[in-house]
Amino acid sequence: MTTVIHEIPEVKTIPGLTIRYTIPQDAEWLKQWLMDLSVKDAFPMASESEVEDAVRRWISFSRVRSSLTVEMDGHPVGISTLYIQAYKRLLHQTEFGVIVDSHYRGRSIGSYLLSSIMKLAKQHFHVELIHLQVYQDNPAIKLYEKFGFREFGRQTHWIKDEDRYVGRIFMERFI
Repeated sequence: MTTVIHEIPEVKTIPGLTIRYTIPQDAEWLKQWLMDLSVKDAFPMASESEVEDAVRRWISFSRVRSSLTVEMDGHPVGISTLYIQAYKRLLHQTEFGVIVDSHYRGRSIGSYLLSSIMKLAKQHFHVELIHLQVYQDNPAIKLYEKFGFREFGRQTHWIKDEDRYVGRIFMERFI
């Protein structure tokens, strides 16, 4: 079987946008974005304590510099984190998470962040396969497909939200 390595799409430079490694102080921004009701259907957390737990997990990867924060004019507007594996035989692959402040969506910031985290995965951590999970109706699926991600599985009853179930899609791509 031949593994096809795709190029990471280049995205346009966005005036005022800079990128840096995530620092522990970014936790307050991440919590604020995850508490925003507009992302209720993009992440599984249902309470503030669950959000705080997720924030600790995301920000903990700043220790190994596998998390990036984008800023617009010096103000944090998004974070993407590679969940780098601790086991040697799993180092070739990683999952990631990404979030952009609701006030900055639709401005190609998500594309910029996605391109940057994929480059970090490939160049610094030598990741070969990157994957994600996304709610079945999340509009970000189109962005992931644009970046070469392909569905490799589904779970139809992932989250139970009161009386309805929400599924998730697993996506991956070689880098």
